[in-house]
Amino acid sequence: MWWVIKFLHRAADLTLVPSAALAKELEAASVTAGNKIRLWNKGVDSESFHPKYRSQEMRIRLSNGEPARPLIVHVGRLGVKKSLDLLKSVMDQIPEARIAFIGDGPYREVLEKLFSGMPAVFTGMLGDEELSQAYASGDVFVMPSESETLGHIMSFSKNRE
Repeated sequence: MWWVIKFLHRAADLTLVPSAALAKELEAASVTAGNKIRLWNKGVDSESFHPKYRSQEMRIRLSNGEPARPLIVHVGRLGVKKSLDLLKSVMDQIPEARIAFIGDGPYREVLEKLFSGMPAVFTGMLGDEELSQAYASGDVFVMPSESETLGHIMSFSKNRE
């Protein structure tokens, strides 16, 4: 596999990596020349996703009416590859916590059955200010996937086509 990785990266003008650790690993493995590796940091829209959007109403909605309880929030596509089933064992270990799944996808029905009888809320897709409120109103954000390439969570405005 390293041969394929080296072949592809040596043919490229530039290799962008999400962390300094990965840049060092690629350089140490002689995947490509160090001067052809650049760090590309992830970013957050700090205007749209800001603590000012914390909302007691949203917290009540996401915690199923128990806003004083710890609130875990997941935002993203509900798919098998996201390893969201792992969160059931987390919830088993923290019975006082509540969890909200924000998003939709082909694994939603399975997750709803898996979390049946547990303090879990499935909102479906949220956008714009509702999404900002959801992020700001939780205590912990989780993304348990072990296979995400860059781990980007995309948010879309309801007004975009």
